[in-house]
Amino acid sequence: MFEKIINKIKGWWKSMFDYNKIITDFGLDTETSKEMLDAIQEWSRIFNGNEPWIDETKVSLHVGKTMCERVAKAVTIEFKSKCDDEFIDSIFQKFLRNIRKNTESGIGKSCMFFKPVYENGKMNVTTIQADKFIPIKFDDTGNLLGAIFIDQIINGNNVYTRLEYDELKDNILIIRNIAYKGKKNGVILSNKIDLHSVEKWKNIEEESAIENIDRLLGGFFKMNNSNNVDNNSPLGVPIFHNAVDTLKEIDKQFSRILWEYEGSELAIDIDESMLEVVGTNDDGTPKYKYPKGKERLYRKLNGMNDESKGKWNIFSPEIRDNPMFNGLNELLRQAEIQSGLQVGTLCKAELIEKTATEIKTGKQDYYVTVSDIQTQLQYAFDDLIYGIYVLCKLYGIPVNNNYHVTYDWDDSILVDKEKVQTQSLVERNAQIIDDVQYIMETRKYTEEEAIAFIENIQKRKAKYQPQQDDEVDEE
Repeated sequence: MFEKIINKIKGWWKSMFDYNKIITDFGLDTETSKEMLDAIQEWSRIFNGNEPWIDETKVSLHVGKTMCERVAKAVTIEFKSKCDDEFIDSIFQKFLRNIRKNTESGIGKSCMFFKPVYENGKMNVTTIQADKFIPIKFDDTGNLLGAIFIDQIINGNNVYTRLEYDELKDNILIIRNIAYKGKKNGVILSNKIDLHSVEKWKNIEEESAIENIDRLLGGFFKMNNSNNVDNNSPLGVPIFHNAVDTLKEIDKQFSRILWEYEGSELAIDIDESMLEVVGTNDDGTPKYKYPKGKERLYRKLNGMNDESKGKWNIFSPEIRDNPMFNGLNELLRQAEIQSGLQVGTLCKAELIEKTATEIKTGKQDYYVTVSDIQTQLQYAFDDLIYGIYVLCKLYGIPVNNNYHVTYDWDDSILVDKEKVQTQSLVERNAQIIDDVQYIMETRKYTEEEAIAFIENIQKRKAKYQPQQDDEVDEE
């Protein structure tokens, strides 16, 4: 089914970006297949709520997007990270404000690139989604060595496109730029133009190089799962990829439910002789008057002459919503299992009987899914911070050479926080652990933070204790 979906967008992708033209213009031999690029475009459509199987007879629940939202929350909840260099950390923390939104896009489109940019005296991080760059070259371990990034400006019907190719070779980063002008409703890469003819790009060099670096400048996030679109590709697939067929059935089932409600809507069939004629329609047929505000309720029928039924009849069939909703719930459960989610993330888990072992296994599977995503994000963040560091050195911004980054990912999916706090309190009261260890376990503090926290509490007590003692003496 997924192959059929892919075929629907190939013509559109061809008109937008001529893949062969891009490769030829840069003189490249890419390691990312066209099938993989087409798949990324299709995943992007599903993530953006433009599912290709939806037509005028179907309504989508957009479960693929919802799936990404739920998982992104689990991945980033209570996430904290800090770089000990003040300037680098200021850029990093600003970037992290959108970590949940960026994570949604990354797991919904299979990959993402976090690119540091120094422009007009300011450092920022640009988030480039999977459908806006082309991975070109990898090393044997799957690290990205070359990619084409797409930057566009739309002015009326004109589209200006800048393609930037970054390649790491022998510890030298080579950057090349090509600009095009095309039409919004036509061929995007129609004509090559001078890069500096566009105001926004006038200060960008057509070709440059940065020496003595060991990776691309930016963080490359990719899903760490098996790729059955292209077995040779180091790229992963979106979290909902294995459930695409099920997502289609979910939308079909949901549309059936809506039709069931619409088809069984209360109505009164009434003979035309019971209605007052108030004029004629444009086609010459009689125009009837219905009770004001009740036009939707009445349905005019000709010749209800069956005396046993009379001149009107109430249409109110029984709604079969329960079995249909149960079927929808089962489809949601299947989508959860296929995507590595815990049962109950999308479906109503209380309607499904499960043993304690099944519940524990489901939590563990979901923990692995979330943990894998967190690991890949951390790799990308490390590379992003390295890119910020290199740009700082290039532009003379003073930063520490030996900076250090800490990460704290929440593990509440597998660990019950209330049980941990209760157990820690029991151990503290029994003097098995001290106050420092108790604060570390219940508040997720480091040892230094826990010690500082306790010292502040003790200072506060010492400050107010004498005053309380004096008040007691006066009494």
